[in-house]
Amino acid sequence: MKRFLLLLLALCPFALRAQPSDPAAVVLQPFIEQYARAYEAARQGACARAEREYLRAIRTYEALSDTLRTNFEARNGDLLAGIYYNLACVQSLQRKRAALGSLSAAIDHDYIRNNYTAYDWMLRDPDLSYLRGLDAFGPLKERAAAQGDYLAILRAAAPYDRTAPTDSLPRFRYAAPNNPDLVRVRTYFKLDSVAGSGDEVSQILNLMHWVHRTVRHDGSSANPVSRNAIDMVELCRSEDRGINCRMMAQMLNECYLALGFRSRFVTCLPKEFVNDCHVICAVYSCTLDKWLWIDPTFDAYVTDEQGTPLGIGEVRERMRDGRPYRLNPEANWNSEIPQTKEEYLDIYMAKNLYYMTCSDRSEFNTETQYEGKQPLHYIGLVPPGYENDTDQYDYATTDERWFWASPYAE
Repeated sequence: MKRFLLLLLALCPFALRAQPSDPAAVVLQPFIEQYARAYEAARQGACARAEREYLRAIRTYEALSDTLRTNFEARNGDLLAGIYYNLACVQSLQRKRAALGSLSAAIDHDYIRNNYTAYDWMLRDPDLSYLRGLDAFGPLKERAAAQGDYLAILRAAAPYDRTAPTDSLPRFRYAAPNNPDLVRVRTYFKLDSVAGSGDEVSQILNLMHWVHRTVRHDGSSANPVSRNAIDMVELCRSEDRGINCRMMAQMLNECYLALGFRSRFVTCLPKEFVNDCHVICAVYSCTLDKWLWIDPTFDAYVTDEQGTPLGIGEVRERMRDGRPYRLNPEANWNSEIPQTKEEYLDIYMAKNLYYMTCSDRSEFNTETQYEGKQPLHYIGLVPPGYENDTDQYDYATTDERWFWASPYAE
């Protein structure tokens, strides 16, 4: 069973805030109580009782007006998706046909599409072990894979096309380390000491480790108004708060620029937006003559089988063609949760490498808004034929060789 305790906790305040005369309070309170009873019964192994309560909760939820459901789902998502999945779990031992129908309904309600770990869990969930050997499970697996097998989705993308013209695209530009603001970053954080006196790659990794330890990741935190490394660290200290992956990548990006490395923060995005995206850094190694994958949120970098660091583009192509790639063993989240190759790369980042974007300028205060600032332009690297209705980029190219060219090339 996929646990939905956090979902229930999210529902309760909504119901408690409703006024007694509010129709939402009248309709939602029975639903919350039925859901809670079903969840507890399932936890105790009382499958028949859990099934009855889940079915009652479904009927109650379906009785909501279209307006109320639309407003509620805008904040909480489609609650029926998770309920149908849990219902399939409690039905799977005794009522396999009903369980298959409930699992199908969960997929119809985008349970797999909207939960990026759901497909992998569906294939491992012990509560569904009674279903996976059935012939009828195969078509359900195929439907779920189309939504949540991110390696397969990435491999199905069209190969990049280097024949597309790039003359009209803005060029990537990098602030020089003698920029007064970057000099201030360098001295404020004592970055020469942080980077150390080792080789180039060790300095790049030391800076990543330092940012990872200096600020806490909080994916739900609001973006600060001032988005430079000094102000973000001071804000985190004064408010005892964290920052999201985008801010962590921008902080590290400024540290690299301050020490003379050419670096960008890269927004890595899924084919269809699912829960989130992820932002990491690409920093150019002159020693290796290529860009490197650097992720301060997870203290993560990726290597080939010989231990040579890889770039974002290299990892994406290895995911597509089956060549090996390895995650550094110390990768973690907030020094609390170790990361594995399977979780971080094969699921999470395979989802987020369908296309990517970078701003055309990499500098101090890259995304801080202030009067007189020249507008940024975002350039997307996309598979041929890919289109979306978002505003993630102003320009697009299908030429990965241009996108990942050396920043020192003429």
